[in-house]
Amino acid sequence: MKKSPNRNARARGGRAEALLITQLTQQGYEARRTHLSAFPDIIAWNEHTFLLIEVKARTTVTGLANGLSLFRANVRNMTIVPQHATVLCYVRLNGAWNAYQWVDNGTEQVEAVVSEER
Repeated sequence: MKKSPNRNARARGGRAEALLITQLTQQGYEARRTHLSAFPDIIAWNEHTFLLIEVKARTTVTGLANGLSLFRANVRNMTIVPQHATVLCYVRLNGAWNAYQWVDNGTEQVEAVVSEER
């Protein structure tokens, strides 16, 4: 029996979340996945930073744009964002992280907090 595309996408997303948790921990963050598919997917912090991170796994540039659109819609639906929180979307595309930060009702690409696997 062939797996459905939605199931494959969900599995890719779960693997991307697990990888990001591992990489954040290696960078000195405490990191936790949220329950089920709640927004954000990961909450991470260290002594200086509090991160709310949505994780997307995409296979095309069009998919990346769609993932960012979903991220922006989710952030706009938040009623309260902690004052010192950094709200990010990490998109895993072709084995590399693309990081985007919510700034002034939109997104801008930023440097990823984590380093790529060696």
